[in-house]
Amino acid sequence: MMRKRKKEVAVCALFALTLYGMWMVDFLQEEHLYSEWEKRMLAQKPKWELEAVLNGSYEKAYEEWMTDQFPVRNWWVGVKTRCEMLSGKKEINGIYLGKDGYLFSDQVRTAEWDELEDRMTEQYGEESVSRIHVPAAGSVLTEKLPCALSFPAEKDAVWENLYGHREEYIYYRTDHHWTMLGAYYAYEAWAKERGMEPVPLSELQAETVKEDFLGTHYGRLHYAEQPDVMELYAPKVECRVVYDLGESDLTGLYQPGLLSSRDAYRFFLDGNHAAVQIDTGRGEGHLAVLKDSFANCLVPFLTVHYQKITVVDPRYFRADPAAWLQNQGVTEVLILAQDTSLSTPGVAGGVGVESDQDTASAVFTDETAVEKKGIL
Repeated sequence: MMRKRKKEVAVCALFALTLYGMWMVDFLQEEHLYSEWEKRMLAQKPKWELEAVLNGSYEKAYEEWMTDQFPVRNWWVGVKTRCEMLSGKKEINGIYLGKDGYLFSDQVRTAEWDELEDRMTEQYGEESVSRIHVPAAGSVLTEKLPCALSFPAEKDAVWENLYGHREEYIYYRTDHHWTMLGAYYAYEAWAKERGMEPVPLSELQAETVKEDFLGTHYGRLHYAEQPDVMELYAPKVECRVVYDLGESDLTGLYQPGLLSSRDAYRFFLDGNHAAVQIDTGRGEGHLAVLKDSFANCLVPFLTVHYQKITVVDPRYFRADPAAWLQNQGVTEVLILAQDTSLSTPGVAGGVGVESDQDTASAVFTDETAVEKKGIL
């Protein structure tokens, strides 16, 4: 009887300590607004209101806040992932566990980029507009997928070239993006279709810039069999680069200082900006690239062919990009993106922001200023 009594007291004490710990967290911990690993906004502490308590919304919001703001949350996410793996699960938190350490995620397709392509075709003509449908890693690395899982694909020249090189390191294991080598093979197929001679891979300056890259899929699981390697294949082209229509002090196609950050993929074009203008001083023509983040490591290859390149991310450009481009002397348009949504509901102004997998470094809010500025 005494032993049972002690056990009950111990359980009650543990429960009380847990409640006390949660109370201390509630009052003492500093809230985090954004998760660099998960690339998403975190739930904030809800305001206590009687109506919200009575209808249950307060309890739900409080639970979400505790989940997002829990102390050493990332460590607990990693523990949870390993426990679920031991139970045999192949899908955890929306991430599929593939072979050889590859992690995959679903891709929700929309027609929004198709609509943008139609508009550009009306404005510039069919011969002046091209498209790169970015294949999801799972549609190319089919041998790496868990059993009974498949991904849809636009089986065009870009997909075929990537699939033909699927034994090479063309997609990151821990991130949803392709590597710069994968981007090269997409560029190679696109250039040939446009009647251009792609720069040979052997003529590019190859360099390993990071050996411990952990990407967005790692951020959702806090687990990886091994980190990724980031490689640079740089064309020998000197460029003048202007970010955000001159509102930013950034220059250059690459940002080495970000390689030590948790968002090392921003090494390429500093991540997502509303507009990046590039002047190569060579070639001819002015190419506009309407894109998502997959273009960031492909754009450098385009500098071999065009005198000017204007990169516009329509998810962050707070004016009509088609109308603005009409005044920039653009001669060709490339649309490069996965066929996912252009916007996120609930974002005021413009066309919204990217999914929780990426973040923008700059957003324009003054439409008049955007329409008037043309730096290069």
